[in-house]
Amino acid sequence: MEPADAPSLRKVLGAAAVSAGLRLGEPDRPGVLTDAEARTAAGAWGILDRARAERGAARGGGTVVVLVDGLGLELLRERRGHAPTLRSWLTDAEPFGSGLLGAPSGPGPAARTCVPSTTAAALTTLGTGALPGVTGMVGYSVRNPLLPSPAAGDVPRAEDNLCLITWEGRAPEPRAWQDVPTVFQRLEPDPALTRDATGQSAPLALSIGPARFSGSGLTEAGLRGTQHLGADRLEDRPGLAVSALRRGTPLVYLYVGELDHAGHGHGWTSQEWLREFERLDAAMAELVRRVPRGTRIVLTADHGMVDTDAEHRVTVTDHPDLMAHVAGIAGEPRMSQLYVPGGDADLAQQVAERWREHLGEKAAWVGTRTEAETLLGPVSPRAATVLGDVLVAMAGTWVVVDPRVHSESAIAMPGVHGSITPAETTVPLLLASA
Repeated sequence: MEPADAPSLRKVLGAAAVSAGLRLGEPDRPGVLTDAEARTAAGAWGILDRARAERGAARGGGTVVVLVDGLGLELLRERRGHAPTLRSWLTDAEPFGSGLLGAPSGPGPAARTCVPSTTAAALTTLGTGALPGVTGMVGYSVRNPLLPSPAAGDVPRAEDNLCLITWEGRAPEPRAWQDVPTVFQRLEPDPALTRDATGQSAPLALSIGPARFSGSGLTEAGLRGTQHLGADRLEDRPGLAVSALRRGTPLVYLYVGELDHAGHGHGWTSQEWLREFERLDAAMAELVRRVPRGTRIVLTADHGMVDTDAEHRVTVTDHPDLMAHVAGIAGEPRMSQLYVPGGDADLAQQVAERWREHLGEKAAWVGTRTEAETLLGPVSPRAATVLGDVLVAMAGTWVVVDPRVHSESAIAMPGVHGSITPAETTVPLLLASA
C-alpha cells in the first residue's frame, strides 16, 4: 500500500484544497481520497499552514494547481536549461535545494501518476482522488460498455470502442457512468478559518483552460463540479487565475495542454515541443509574478512521454499468432487492452501467454484482467465491465498498433505514452509561492 504522505497525482488536488483553507466532504466509497489523507499529504509536503492560509485569504490569495499535460519529470530535467522559472522551482524541490515554504526540499520534485499513464485516466485520478480501477476511466479508449461482449469470430473494429476523452458517438452519460464524486463536488469551507468578506460570494474553486473543455465528456466524467473559464491562448490563463484569486476564490485549477499536443505531433525532442515548453515557462513566470501575496502554486502533470518510430512498432495484423482469440483492441499503442470472446478467463490466459512469449523484452508487463490490480489498484465492478481481458504494457519505446482500430495519424504519432516506464509515470510536483 502507498504511504499516506507519498507524492502521487491522486492526492494533489485534495492537498491543494486543504492548503487553501477548504475541506473535503467524506467520500461515499472506499479507494477515494479522504480529507484526512489530503491533510496528511499536505502536511508532509509542507503546504498545510493555517496561519498562512488565513493571511492568503485576507489578501485574495489561495492555491493554484497547474496541470501540464505531458510534462514528465525526465523531460523537464532534460530541457530545464530552456525554462529558467521551472528550473528554479525544480532546484528548490531537489534534495539539498534552497527549500520552498520552509521545508528542506518539500515533497521532492517527483510524484507518481496512475496506470495507464494517459490523460483520461490521469485527469480523472487528479479530479476524483481515485485510481482508474475505482473510476473505470482505464485508458484512452475502452470497448463501449453499451455493446454486448465480443463473440467468437469478431475482429477488432474502431467503432466498437469508446474514447474516454471525447465520448463521441453512442456512449453512456459521463456523469452517470463515472459516478465517483470529484474533489470539486466535495469542497467545503474550513470552519476553522475565516475568509475576507470580499471572498464570501466567490466560488470555492474555478477551472481554467481551453473553452471547448466546458461540458466536454472528460470534464463531466472527471472534473465536474466547478465553473470553467475558457481561455484558448496559454498566455491568457495566468490573468484569469489572478483575477479569480483576487475575487476571493481559494482554489484555481489551470490546465496547459499545448506541450502534450506538440509532443504527439512532433515528438518531445522536437523544436515544436521546445517552443511550447518555453511558452509554458513564460506563463509560469507571469503567474508567480502577478498572483496576490500568500498564493501557493502547485505544478504537476498527468503523464510523461517517450518518442517512438516505425522500427519500434508491432503491427498486429502482420502477426496472425497474436490475433488468435482476440476479438477487440482498445486502450492505446503503449497500453493495449485485448478482449476475448465472452470474456472467457481461460482464453484470456492463453492470449496473455502467447503475447508474452511473442513480445519478449518489447513488453514491460502482460497480464489478465484478474491480475490488473497489480497496475491499476483495486478494480471496481464498473471498471471490470470495460477493462480488457488482457493488458499489454510496452517497454522502451515500443508500441502495438492495429490498422483496423488506429488511424493512420495515430499509428504514425511520434510522441506516445500510457505504459509503466518511469519516463511516463514519474511527473513533477513543484511548489512556488508569492
